[in-house]
Amino acid sequence: MNTDHSVNISPPTPRTRRPEDRASEIARAALELFVTRGFAATKLEDVAKAASVSKGLPYLYFKNKEELFKAVITEAVGGPLAEATDMTDRFEGPSEDLLRELVRGFRAFEESPAGGVIKLILAEAGNFPDVARFYCAHFDLRGRDLFIRALHRGIRRGEFRSLENVDATAIIIAQPLAMFSVWKRSLAPYDPTNTIDSDQFYAAYLDFIFKGLRP
Repeated sequence: MNTDHSVNISPPTPRTRRPEDRASEIARAALELFVTRGFAATKLEDVAKAASVSKGLPYLYFKNKEELFKAVITEAVGGPLAEATDMTDRFEGPSEDLLRELVRGFRAFEESPAGGVIKLILAEAGNFPDVARFYCAHFDLRGRDLFIRALHRGIRRGEFRSLENVDATAIIIAQPLAMFSVWKRSLAPYDPTNTIDSDQFYAAYLDFIFKGLRP
């Protein structure tokens, strides 16, 4: 009778990362470098090192640096925008509260490490117009549409007054948020007279917006 009770255990198969996971890791590493060093000053070799991959791997996923820039934008903005869209679709409260939630979501994004991508996009738009067009088509217009939807909702429910141009009003609401993000990362650190913090800005901003929208 066989008395050998040993069990043959095969070594676990090494976990392999999917190509899309690798691409996302490279994009996240590039995001941090682009924001801290600048786009022009960052080489793909630097990105590979930061992502802990071989020097040539980024070239397998991105045909050039501009394509990587687009992936960085998608990595930074795609998730927060999807969350804001889902929140808007499901929202049932007053339209003022919907706008507050949209602004709160933008602030959370803007104050995260990924928030520096806004300054990066604006700084490089003239040098890389294809990237700028990509951002406008896939993200900026979608973000602005959320404000347009909130405005139409408030007008329809009698919570906001009738507006001469809803699309223009959405720009008026959206752009100061982006400009505040850029200002915080550019001029504000060098202005010794500045005493305005983020809490004060967002409070004054919402007060100004809602006084202009209420009937």
